[in-house]
Amino acid sequence: MTSENPSGNHIPVFLSAIERLIWTPPWVKWDPEANHDLSWGINILFGMTASFSVANLYYSHPILNILADDFHISDQRSSLVPTLTQAGYAAGLLLIVPVGDIVRRRPMILSLIFMTCLIWLGCTLTQSFSAFLGLSFLVGLLTVTPQLMFPLAVQYAPQRHRATMISVVMSGLVFGVLVARLLSGIVTQFTSWRNVYWVSFGLQVLTWICLFFTMPDYPVLSPGTSYPRILLKIVKLPFRKPELTQNALIAFLTMGMFTSFWTTLTFQLADTFHLSTLAIGLFALIGISPVFLNPIVSRLLISRLHPHGSLIIAHLMTIAAICVGTWVGTFSLAGPVIWAFFGDLGMNIIIVANRVAIAHVDPQAQNAVNSVYMVHTFCGQLFGTAVGNALYAQGGWTWTGAFNIAQMIAGLFVLALRGPHEKSWIGWRGGWGLRKPKAEETSPTPAARTDIEAVHEDTSAEVPTDVPTEDEGTKEKIEYRD
Repeated sequence: MTSENPSGNHIPVFLSAIERLIWTPPWVKWDPEANHDLSWGINILFGMTASFSVANLYYSHPILNILADDFHISDQRSSLVPTLTQAGYAAGLLLIVPVGDIVRRRPMILSLIFMTCLIWLGCTLTQSFSAFLGLSFLVGLLTVTPQLMFPLAVQYAPQRHRATMISVVMSGLVFGVLVARLLSGIVTQFTSWRNVYWVSFGLQVLTWICLFFTMPDYPVLSPGTSYPRILLKIVKLPFRKPELTQNALIAFLTMGMFTSFWTTLTFQLADTFHLSTLAIGLFALIGISPVFLNPIVSRLLISRLHPHGSLIIAHLMTIAAICVGTWVGTFSLAGPVIWAFFGDLGMNIIIVANRVAIAHVDPQAQNAVNSVYMVHTFCGQLFGTAVGNALYAQGGWTWTGAFNIAQMIAGLFVLALRGPHEKSWIGWRGGWGLRKPKAEETSPTPAARTDIEAVHEDTSAEVPTDVPTEDEGTKEKIEYRD
């Protein structure tokens, strides 16, 4: 006996079942005739969701010794918690994020957060370390909600505000990464580590409630596409889309720099400047500061320049910050402060510019594109952490600084291989102009949205794959394009 998925998408059965359990209030149902520009309220909610969700991956980092004492295990075994959490996150990027192209994203996001709440509740209550490890992996697997928010911001933000709205989601993401470690360290110093997890559980529930009542029921990006085919698309994209590959490599190197700095900074502050654990944790506040400048910089810089121009400026600023931070940081705290502030500001600009650059790579496979991009980002984090720690052990702060300068110079080299208007893999054909045309700066809506909205009539009904379109006088089938 066989069952058939009524949506036509061969997605996991459990996702389809959960989708049916989530009711959509009338005021958030999709109306093809309405204006669907992303509002600032929903944009800020997406940023908060990204912040509260990604924080789940980092609460355990400053309290591994506390976990070891509470579960009566070695420090080495407690380090498996962040390792398995990150492994689950990597699996989620590859296996869950692409599903966002072939199902309605509102029920998918609500389902992921709901399941995360249940698993997180288990983390707060369990007395078994083995169970805690397994639950940590599942939390990482399901904590991919922020990566579903970025394509929505790209797709529905008005063109004139797109960079700023992407930066709001990005700021929420970075804020969550930094604040999670700070909050966890401070709370655990004065109370039980389980209270950190209870606070996070409450934030997850609050996020679910807010999204349930306000998040629009966006249409499916690629109706009729199978899950295996979307996974195959992820493999093909880096070899077929030069712009995606270029920006993904830049993200790899940038995140390598970012994680290398923040992981080795702890050793430098403790060994050279003899700061306490609490003082080191408070140092994260410096990295949080650029997060609040990110939307302003995006409005003034990224919205007016081609992403190529923003990337060049950000790389040069970051290289200068690393050079000063490496030299001054050997004898003064001013060095790490300068590096943390301007290095993080440059990193934020690079990531937002990358997001803008890949916005139109494949409008009907935005989550697949995001998976490719995020896998490079994740691998860059692993690379930066491993190499940065090894170099610090051998040559200290100076060697780590040289490594990070080399990474940013390599990013400039990747940027120089392909010009802002080049359509192929290498070259500068199409001109050298780095400023956006006025028409592009003021265009009210993204062009990428048109085809997707045209095929959405009723997400509850099966969408045929042979509906003809009339664009450009051709009769194409609405199907997933390789």
